[in-house]
Amino acid sequence: MLKRKLIALDHPNPEEFEPSDESEFRSCIIWLEDQKIRHYKVEDRLHLRNLSDPDWNKTFQVYQRELASPVINGSLIDQLTWLASFAIRLEYSDNAEKYNTEIAKKMEKKSIAPNVISTNPLDNLDFSSGAFNNGVTKVATLGCVGPHPDPRVRLSALAAILKHSPHPHPVNQNTETAETPDDVLDLLFISELRTLQTSINEALVAVQKITANPKTDTKLGKVGF
Repeated sequence: MLKRKLIALDHPNPEEFEPSDESEFRSCIIWLEDQKIRHYKVEDRLHLRNLSDPDWNKTFQVYQRELASPVINGSLIDQLTWLASFAIRLEYSDNAEKYNTEIAKKMEKKSIAPNVISTNPLDNLDFSSGAFNNGVTKVATLGCVGPHPDPRVRLSALAAILKHSPHPHPVNQNTETAETPDDVLDLLFISELRTLQTSINEALVAVQKITANPKTDTKLGKVGF
């Protein structure tokens, strides 16, 4: 945590900083005072700046009391961590508008979700429509799947039945009546394929009208003469 705070404060060497080293600890304190906190006037920082002063710890204690540090009796790491947090609060208050603008920009970027266009026709189905419910009811009845208020549950149950006990016979081509659940599903699939093919053909014709040679004859299905 202390390392992250020093990085946020642009400390010159946060990666290799060793707070247990007395000299580095004291150097960090005076760096925070000089660059970020600035509680004392420059001329009043001489006692803190004299790192070899035998009374330096007493000077540091006075300094913490003046800043109202709540961890004055804590470990050196706790004391330094609190001072770093205090410096960050001062840094923010001095540049609140700048940081708030940057935060707002980051939040705006995160809130913009990509517009994903699905090519799966199932994603466009209206599962709450009466047509869908009626279709599921017909198929589920053939598969002996009991009633349920949610048609998707019945469809899932029917899919599980067909997965483990598929009908062994092909679709009856000699009768207009579908007699088994997989017959109905096969017919529905063929119907969807035909509808999809029709839509593709219509799209191709529309594109031809815009981009093709003026001599294009869409009725003949070819471009030019």
